[in-house]
Amino acid sequence: INSLKFLDKPIISSIITPGEQMKDLAEISHIIRPYFKTGLDRNSCLIAIGGGVTTDLGGFIASILLRGIPHINIPTTLLGMVDASIGGKTGVNFHLGKDQMLKNMLGTFKQPDLILSDTSLLKSLPEREIKSGLGEIVKYSIGWGRPPPRPLRMWNSLGTSGLETIISTCQKIKLDIIQKDPLDKLGLREKLNLGHTIGHAIEAAAAGRLSHGESVALGLVAAAKISYIKGLLQLQTKNQIIEKIQNLGFATTTSGLQKESILNALKFDKKAQKIVLIKDIGDIISQQKIETEIIRKVLDDIII
Repeated sequence: INSLKFLDKPIISSIITPGEQMKDLAEISHIIRPYFKTGLDRNSCLIAIGGGVTTDLGGFIASILLRGIPHINIPTTLLGMVDASIGGKTGVNFHLGKDQMLKNMLGTFKQPDLILSDTSLLKSLPEREIKSGLGEIVKYSIGWGRPPPRPLRMWNSLGTSGLETIISTCQKIKLDIIQKDPLDKLGLREKLNLGHTIGHAIEAAAAGRLSHGESVALGLVAAAKISYIKGLLQLQTKNQIIEKIQNLGFATTTSGLQKESILNALKFDKKAQKIVLIKDIGDIISQQKIETEIIRKVLDDIII
């Protein structure tokens, strides 16, 4: 922030509490109120520095202020660098009731004017945050066959070059798809939702007990199991995928969640009409809505 003072322009900083609870319309109203007291105009620029929640919020706020102002994303987490800060989809949550949070059900498309990813920022991250981003890297590894993921225990030994290679590979995969389908009209972006349909429902039901990456990993397990049941995926490959997820340090089952809460969350999920399935590692397809009975059967395997 101090480095921006040479601009000789009013600078307002908003420090937010980490967590999905900030992606809420009431919190957004509180954040933006000071902006209108200091001469906000269409030339103002919003800079979002932080993890996926921060860049989601930043993009959403930038899109609604004066119908759109420039914004810059500076992701400080692995999840933000490989996924959340890229693509222009912004999202905030909506609380349907006391115990039912609908993830990213309100949102806009707003491409950042610039994204700055500095891998040195990852050195201060706790292990759980690295693991959260690793869940997205596993998604790319299964869906696109690259990059080869590294177990959590090896992460600190990767070095700058290794980190940059993994991050840039994920970014290039996503950017290639987004450039072809920026507003999600052609269905090309659907494949980026691999592991996310059931993963988001699990994350919502867990109410903070599971990170995004841990939830996506469980969603990938579910996608592999459903793909096998539907006859798309060979048994050996299904087992290979689940073993890969386990070897990276992720649980492939969880407990303490209500299956009905997960199924209810799926009813409201914008992706629920098309769940991404797996034919092979590096070969995925979008499929019409999966029968509730199959999803319930798979949840019986995962929620123990």
